[in-house]
Amino acid sequence: MTETFFQVSVSSLKSLFVSLQVFILASGSKANAVLLCEGNTRILIDAGLGIRSLTQALGTAALRINQLSAVLLTHEHSDHVRGLGSLLGYTGLPVYATAGTLAAVDGVIPVRSKVTAMDHAVCEIGSFAVRAIPVPHDAAEPCGFCVQTRSHFLTFATDLGEVPAELADALLHSSFAMLESNHDAKMLRTGSYPEFLKDRIRSSIGHLSNAQTAAALKAAKGNGLQTVVLAHLSDENNDPALARKVAVKALSGSGAELHVTTRGAMGPFLNLE
Repeated sequence: MTETFFQVSVSSLKSLFVSLQVFILASGSKANAVLLCEGNTRILIDAGLGIRSLTQALGTAALRINQLSAVLLTHEHSDHVRGLGSLLGYTGLPVYATAGTLAAVDGVIPVRSKVTAMDHAVCEIGSFAVRAIPVPHDAAEPCGFCVQTRSHFLTFATDLGEVPAELADALLHSSFAMLESNHDAKMLRTGSYPEFLKDRIRSSIGHLSNAQTAAALKAAKGNGLQTVVLAHLSDENNDPALARKVAVKALSGSGAELHVTTRGAMGPFLNLE
């Protein structure tokens, strides 16, 4: 099957809900939220947007919050769960996360929301088969997600200090990957952050550098990887053009299409069919 990947304009979004779409609603240290849709299955990965911003973002994608199927959480940091309490208060959506993350956010989950603690087993959510992948980050039990559909294998990992073997293996099987490219090592080293914060960011439980992300992409290219989204870029310690340049070099010869997120802005909006 020939797969065509393209970015779409906001004005054409309403015609897209016939196949598989990925909408990056927010990415960065302030807020994170990704919408994944196939037919009537619409899952939200992370709820870092406040309820008003999330409602507006979903409206851009021609959806209301009560049309979501479930919310998946990568970890409990505020830029990933800031809007969770309000979202669940309105919708009572089922919540999927690791046991550690669920324990960390227990106080904001209403009784009527069904919770599922994810381990290495596959969870069926509508048309998606979802598996949590443990990642190293300074949170209770952080994870990325692998999502399998009838024709695609998608991997999402946005807060991690290094790429563990299980995630590297997932990337080898992925047609789509959303991967953190948080900082440029030199910009971080010479930037204005205090040393303790620099040490935290570049540690094995911090955030991926452009070089680390590029190495992971280089190892995965040529195995069906066709769309890559660079996520969670630091405003102060990275430059989107630099992150793109390093990733383009790593993906050279693969034919993969590359997108770079921008903090404070939605996008890309992608149709994967």
